[in-house]
Amino acid sequence: MGTLKNLIKALDRGEVTNFSRNSYEVVFAIFMVALAYFYRNSPQIEYPTILYFFLLLLGANFAFNWALRSRAAVNLWLLDLILLANFWIITGVVYYSGGGASYFWTLYLLPVFAASLMASFKDAFGVVFLCVLAIGVMSWPLGGGELANVLGFAVKVAVLAFSAGVVYTTAQSRKRAEAGLAFKRIQVERLEREITEKESELVKSATAGEVGTLAAGVMHDLGNAVSVILLSAQIASEEESPDKADMERILKAARFAKGVISNAFGLVRGQEYLFESSPLGEPIENAVLLTNYAARKKNVTVEVAVPAGLPPLRLSKVHVERVFINTISNALSFVPERGSVRVSAAETEGGVTAEVADSGPGFPERMLAEGVKAFGTTRKEKGGTGLGLYVCDQIMKRHGGRMTLSNGPAGGGRIRFFFPFKGP
Repeated sequence: MGTLKNLIKALDRGEVTNFSRNSYEVVFAIFMVALAYFYRNSPQIEYPTILYFFLLLLGANFAFNWALRSRAAVNLWLLDLILLANFWIITGVVYYSGGGASYFWTLYLLPVFAASLMASFKDAFGVVFLCVLAIGVMSWPLGGGELANVLGFAVKVAVLAFSAGVVYTTAQSRKRAEAGLAFKRIQVERLEREITEKESELVKSATAGEVGTLAAGVMHDLGNAVSVILLSAQIASEEESPDKADMERILKAARFAKGVISNAFGLVRGQEYLFESSPLGEPIENAVLLTNYAARKKNVTVEVAVPAGLPPLRLSKVHVERVFINTISNALSFVPERGSVRVSAAETEGGVTAEVADSGPGFPERMLAEGVKAFGTTRKEKGGTGLGLYVCDQIMKRHGGRMTLSNGPAGGGRIRFFFPFKGP
């Protein structure tokens, strides 16, 4: 069994791809059939035998085209069988139309072209050799050695060999060009996949800039919560009957700390989109909580105007939190000391519209005209990466909504978000 497998493997010559038999072969054969019919009274042509061979040639080519029309590749052994079949039929045509003196020897160009276009150099050489051998056998003894007959045979050999060489060289050049294009196409597709994957990861997970922005605020807020817990616990421990208010302060501070940690971990860890029915106020409140420390450091007032009765939306809350964390942080980086940031939301036609407005210098006209682009930042000197607003835009698109930038009449930047009721 192993020997048989090894034999099969040794005999395997592979496949040739993009196999197709062009219509010129059939047209050429039909032309030759018509020629044979009109010259049927010629003493060199054995009629109707030659007509049968022509019909066989036509039928064989139609059959080969039909059988291989949907195949992307064909085994080289099968291709050789097709070439040999064509060679045998054409030899019959030449033999019954005058042999070495037949004008139909040009039909040998069909298998020569096919072998040169699709097969290997050895196959092309082999087909040319068989065709020359057949013409030589049928021409022998070359009319008693007359120079004209020798030159005629030499011309036929030269035509077959030259045609094979030109077609083979052209085909190899085309194959190399196609291989180069295929390789470049594979590279482009791979880079496109990598870009898509990186973009997906960028939207799913927090960027280093986001983590750095939140770290200080989270640590500060946790420190405040721990201080409240420690002081309240110390007071309670010194009293014979702990005050209920002290215990409530401990519980409230502990819940606050847990919420800060949970929100921060959810952002940093990154999550797949998990859409659920939720009011927009919850992720806005969490975002304001996580950016509160940065606002206090600059003495910036953050006003939140979100009605309690807003209808629920289909949201991936962790990602929507990122939208507002990024936009509030962006606003805080531009507003001056003792400036202001306003976060608002209201029900509008078909959904809920939220807005983050600040008292900063506003967006550059170029950014308003071109829109948000990855790595397009106006604050590189402050460590901006140009990814924050781009991530927000991608998250909004994933929610079936949109993000728009504008400047207020009195100055300051405005970022508006539309969340449709129908959701993603």
